[in-house]
Amino acid sequence: MHTVFYAAVSLDGYIAGPNSDMSWAEKYLTSGEDYGYVSLVRQCSAMLMGRKTFEFEADLAPDMERILPTYVYTSQPMRFDGVNTNKVKFVSGPLRDIVAGIEAEAPGKLFVSGGAQLVEGLLAESLLREIVLFVCPEVLGAGTRLWGSAGSDRQLELLDSKMYGSGLVELRYSVR
Repeated sequence: MHTVFYAAVSLDGYIAGPNSDMSWAEKYLTSGEDYGYVSLVRQCSAMLMGRKTFEFEADLAPDMERILPTYVYTSQPMRFDGVNTNKVKFVSGPLRDIVAGIEAEAPGKLFVSGGAQLVEGLLAESLLREIVLFVCPEVLGAGTRLWGSAGSDRQLELLDSKMYGSGLVELRYSVR
């Protein structure tokens, strides 16, 4: 399965600020620019995200209609019992098994959205194929770092880069 991680990251490598705050990146959103999000969603058959990212989205837009079948990676799937979610499945266990299960249910490209631990695990298992980062001209100084030790031995090949008027720089990499 072709897995694509798509996220905003601060200049100093954080995907979330202190207290798991991800709202810092919202100021870089400009009207009329979706940064390739809609195109990527149209190419994908499913989405995999971490629990904190799911909770952030659920707090922001509790009635959001999910376009893709969404799998939320969590060590506490029972925590969400009774949550009324359309097209959402809470999964736990070895990532290799989870990705294989998603591929069996929704073959194609898998959109990975958020979760430093999730990305770390996918890299460690050599399950991540592409990384699309939007580097924001922001220094957070603290929070949740995107990169841990699992990515240190991975070879990345820059496929494309693009600058936006909002100050964001898009970097698209292939993971070898």
